Amino acid sequence: MAFVKKYGKGRVAYLANGHSLEVWRNPEFQKLVVRAIAWSAGADLPKNEIRAGLLGYGPAFNMGKGHAGWINNTPGMRSVAMCDSAPARVEAAKTELPGLKAYCSSADELLAMPDVDLVVVILPHNLHAPLAIKALEAGKHVILEKPFCLSVDEANRMIDASKRAGKMLSVFHNRRWDGDYLTIQDIIARGLIGEIFHLEAGIGDYSHPGFWWRSDKAISGGVMFDWGAHFLDWTLGLIKSPITQVMGDFQKRVWHAVTNDDHGQVYVRFANGATADFMVSSIAASLRPKWRILGTKGSIVADWSDNLQLVSYASGIRQESTVKVTLPGYGSVQYYRNIADHLLMGEELIVTPESARRVIGLIEAAQTSSQLNRSVPPFEGCE
Repeated sequence: MAFVKKYGKGRVAYLANGHSLEVWRNPEFQKLVVRAIAWSAGADLPKNEIRAGLLGYGPAFNMGKGHAGWINNTPGMRSVAMCDSAPARVEAAKTELPGLKAYCSSADELLAMPDVDLVVVILPHNLHAPLAIKALEAGKHVILEKPFCLSVDEANRMIDASKRAGKMLSVFHNRRWDGDYLTIQDIIARGLIGEIFHLEAGIGDYSHPGFWWRSDKAISGGVMFDWGAHFLDWTLGLIKSPITQVMGDFQKRVWHAVTNDDHGQVYVRFANGATADFMVSSIAASLRPKWRILGTKGSIVADWSDNLQLVSYASGIRQESTVKVTLPGYGSVQYYRNIADHLLMGEELIVTPESARRVIGLIEAAQTSSQLNRSVPPFEGCE
C-alpha cells in the first residue's frame, strides 16, 4: 500500500510494504521511495505529455494497434498520428484508432508534424536504421520495434544520430518484463543457484517458416533476428559479464523456397568463464527446454509454462521445488511506463541503445563466425 496527501503546509508520503531487505532491493520499490521523497519535498508531477506517431501499421500481430493501446494506457503518453504506405492499413487505423490527428501515407508527412514528439518505428527490419535516423534528424525521439537493426554499423549510426539530435533512442525489448524471466532473475538474485556458469535456451519446431518478409534474409536479417533477439537480450541480462568469444552455426537444409536459414545456433563465452548456447530452428523435430540454467549451487529448467523447476544446494543439501510464475507475462505497458518516466521525469532509461547494440553485435559476430568456421571476438562496443 502507498499513498500521498497534503498535511498542513507540507506533504506526507506513506509506503507500507518496505519491511524487508528483499523489498528494498526491488528497483520498483526504490523508485517509489525516490518519488515519495521528491513529492514530499515539493516536486510536482509533470503536466506535459509525450505525443506519439506510429511509423508503420502493418498487419503482423496487429502491432500498430497494439503499440497505440500500450501508449494510450501509459500516463503521460498519447498516440496522435499514424503512417503506412498501404491505403488499406491507413483505413484500418481509422477504424481501430479513431480520433487521431493525422492518418499519413508517407513518412515525411508524419515527421513534419510539430505535435509528434516520439516516433515508434514498426517496419520491416531493413528499414529500421534509415527511418530512425531520419526521425532523429527531424527532432523526434525514437522507439524501434525489435530487433534494433541488422548490423553494428547501423546501430552505431543511429546512436550517433541520437546524440547529435539530443533525442532519446530505445528499442522495444518489452520481454525484459516477462513473468518467467523476472522470476528467474529473482531466483538468481536470492542466491538459490549460485553463480551461473552455463546457460542453454532454445525455440523452434519442425514447420515451414512461411512466405513473408520475416523469412526473407535480405529484409529480416535472418533466422536469429526475431525470437533470437529476445533470447539473446535475456541471456545478456542474466550473465552480467563482457563477451570474449562468439561461435555461430547457421544451416540451410530443408526449406529452400525461402532465404532465411533453417537452423541457427549461437555459442558465447564470457569474461567470467560462463558460457551460453542458444538455438532457433524450423527443422527441430525435438527441442531442448526453453531454459536450462546451471549455477554453482543449483539449476533452473523451464519450458513454455507457468512453472520453473528449481534445484538448489544453497542450504547445503539438495532441495527440489516447482516455482510457479505469478508475475504478468508480457511487459509492453511496463516498457512504455519507463519511456514516460525517462522523458517526463528524467528517470533512467532501461532499454538503452547501447544494450540493444550488444544483441545485434552478438548476432552479427555469430554470422561472421559461421562463415569463417571459427570463433570470433565481439565487435567493438558490443563486448
